[in-house]
Amino acid sequence: MRILAAVIREPGLTPGQLAERARVSERTLRRDLSLLRRDGYPISYSDGYQVQELLRLNGEEVRSPGQGLGGVYEHQLRLLREQVPPPLAERVERELEAEAPAALAGLIAHVLERGSR
Repeated sequence: MRILAAVIREPGLTPGQLAERARVSERTLRRDLSLLRRDGYPISYSDGYQVQELLRLNGEEVRSPGQGLGGVYEHQLRLLREQVPPPLAERVERELEAEAPAALAGLIAHVLERGSR
């Protein structure tokens, strides 16, 4: 998820830069990008890594799924429901719903503090 977060936060990174931001080797980066793509994240490389914002469907441009924070959150919940036994998935989802707002608020405060330095 550090790879996905870095691509969303800083589109256009080279493989070396993305590996550094995600704190992984370039070999691990390639392997994990394959897994992310397999799981439906539209990560592409064109002048650096980026999450595809537009797709062409029958000649028309449409927004790709999983864009932005809400899209990533929904995609993760879908994968959770598909890949984890229902009782555990339900428990994890309840905990996320309880803890995510406070975690997001803390992250926003951290980013604001870092930006004001």
